[in-house]
Amino acid sequence: MTADPTIDPAPLFGPIQIRELALSTAVEAKAALTALGGDYMSSQAARTAAKDLGMKGWPFYFGGRIGVLGPVAPEVVHAVVGFFPAELAVPSWTTARDPKQSPPLDRQVDRYRDVQRMWADEYLAAFPEDEAHELADTLREIATTSETGLSPLAAAWGAMPEPTAARHRVVHWSMVMREQRGGLHITAVQMAGLEPLEAIITGPLGEGGAKFFRWPLPYPHPDDAMRLFREQAEEVTDELASRAYRGLTRERAERLLTLLSRAAELAAGGGVAKLVAEREEKEAAASA
Repeated sequence: MTADPTIDPAPLFGPIQIRELALSTAVEAKAALTALGGDYMSSQAARTAAKDLGMKGWPFYFGGRIGVLGPVAPEVVHAVVGFFPAELAVPSWTTARDPKQSPPLDRQVDRYRDVQRMWADEYLAAFPEDEAHELADTLREIATTSETGLSPLAAAWGAMPEPTAARHRVVHWSMVMREQRGGLHITAVQMAGLEPLEAIITGPLGEGGAKFFRWPLPYPHPDDAMRLFREQAEEVTDELASRAYRGLTRERAERLLTLLSRAAELAAGGGVAKLVAEREEKEAAASA
């Protein structure tokens, strides 16, 4: 069967197809972006960096990640990292911005960026440089042409000086994309009528994630309604995040997913999920 030369193919890829492609791309990209843009946060390099600065892990996490916003009030920090309890976010940030207890915030942010680069050098060493630059270029294009109003952290990190090394650029722009989705997810969870703790309990990390993020007991018992609301929140997040990908052609979307998959495969095996699993194993062994 041959194509009909009288039919213009352009309308066959109209607004509906563009939206569907963008949505499928956002869904397929999210796991890789979460890993590439966030696993360094829970790495050994991060723990070493905190110790080098004379800081505990959580204050360094908040100072390094949120410090790009400047010495804002604790209530602001709690608002932009909505999935952490105030009981952790407020004292950790208070310690991080207190010059009597911690180095200046800009130094914490610089050290946090060092951790990004160290993680990239370790986990993406086998990622070809030309492919890393190609991936970083695409992520930068997507990130810088997207509306970041729902994610102040994405806007702030996107405005930071871009690294020059290819693998460092991949981690930098993956983090910006991760922060974009994170801001959107906070909004989607609120739209679904869920509390942050309920979203964590019904999410992939479950109760172990709630413990890791220091949520105080007691925890809610997930029921069918809560799980349904969590699924709806995820779908809304996907839809909101997909707007950033609507400028991609099918070929560029496929290439993006291919490169993300290769990079994520090289970097597999770390992140919060690993720490949560290790903690649960230790607790199980201790109670046996």
